[in-house]
Amino acid sequence: MPEPLASTSKPASTPYWRRNLRLIVLQLAVWAALTFIPAFFARSLTFDFIGWPFAFWMAAYGAPLAYLIIIGVYARIMNRADERAEAEAAGGDR
Repeated sequence: MPEPLASTSKPASTPYWRRNLRLIVLQLAVWAALTFIPAFFARSLTFDFIGWPFAFWMAAYGAPLAYLIIIGVYARIMNRADERAEAEAAGGDR
């Protein structure tokens, strides 16, 4: 009977995966802050912006834009980390 995958591989033990997990946790915290903090204070944002409540604009445009920025930052950082890991692996094979 084959062993479970969790017991045979330890990806979190390498520096690459530890850095990746730290980045994911940090960006998850940023996501949560960008989602819940403006929603909490939205009731106090009662002024109109181009005929609509400002809280509507924050929810309709600000949050999705912030989420796209989070994705872009993650992709850029991980592309650099992948290149660095590939260069180290190529240098170690010599």
